Amino acid sequence: MLATLLLPPLSRASVSSARTIWSSSTGGITHALHHALHGRQHSLSAASLEEICNTAIPSSEPERSIAAFVARPTAPRDGTLPVLLLLHEFFGLSASIVGKAQLLSDELGCAVIAPDTFRGVTTSFVPRAIWLALTTPQARVDADLDDVVAWAQGQPSLDPSRLAVMGFCYGGGKAIRYTTASKPEAATVIFYGSPLSDAEALARLRAPVCALYGAQDVQFPARTIAAFKAALEVAEVKHEVVCYEGVGHAFWSDADQIKNKEMPQLEAYRVATSFLSTFFEPDQRINGPDKSSLSS
Repeated sequence: MLATLLLPPLSRASVSSARTIWSSSTGGITHALHHALHGRQHSLSAASLEEICNTAIPSSEPERSIAAFVARPTAPRDGTLPVLLLLHEFFGLSASIVGKAQLLSDELGCAVIAPDTFRGVTTSFVPRAIWLALTTPQARVDADLDDVVAWAQGQPSLDPSRLAVMGFCYGGGKAIRYTTASKPEAATVIFYGSPLSDAEALARLRAPVCALYGAQDVQFPARTIAAFKAALEVAEVKHEVVCYEGVGHAFWSDADQIKNKEMPQLEAYRVATSFLSTFFEPDQRINGPDKSSLSS
């Protein structure tokens, strides 16, 4: 009933595509309403995408480009830079993602590329965000991400052989599905995104996974996270999966929480950046014959 009230009818194909990120439309709505009513609100900027983005990345589609914010370390770094793809939540690319991108770039000494996967649409209205997540064709998103990686490969200052993908909420679910399907050599960092419990799909990964959740997340309860960890273990993928007590979904809303040393946001940030810093070292990037877990 709630889905009927909030959303126009979905085609069977649209729902099938959406389930690559959310388990079902009603489950996504439950998560979104909890996000809006109980979580810390995102401070979405009124700035347009034209003001937020600083790079137009060529698309494989004729006569179009992919809007993105590309962060580079404020302090000059020697050598080529590793690459981190940063995937936004279901609100679309926003100032909060831009702030996180620059923070991570300065911390890790890498280039952070945050593409607009909704092609020009952002919102702070939860029902609209749900609709965007449910109806955006995931094959189109995959193609855009492929184009972003191809662009990075053509930049002399970047080293996309050291590639990681991080995402938040909708973007976290997309991150693990993109790396398993298309970029198995890339590390994956999931902040409260839909986990993947398909051990056969996870076994394609040749790089580790870090996943961070709130223990009070109603969308991804303990049993769901346990199933994800079990699948990673069966797939013999190195992994670090952590649940933080006292917080629910979307617990890291902006860079200021890290600068203000809020907990457990700062702890989760340190886990993620330590994981990525290790991965970006040349001898640490690929799972060896022993792909046992980092933690359980």
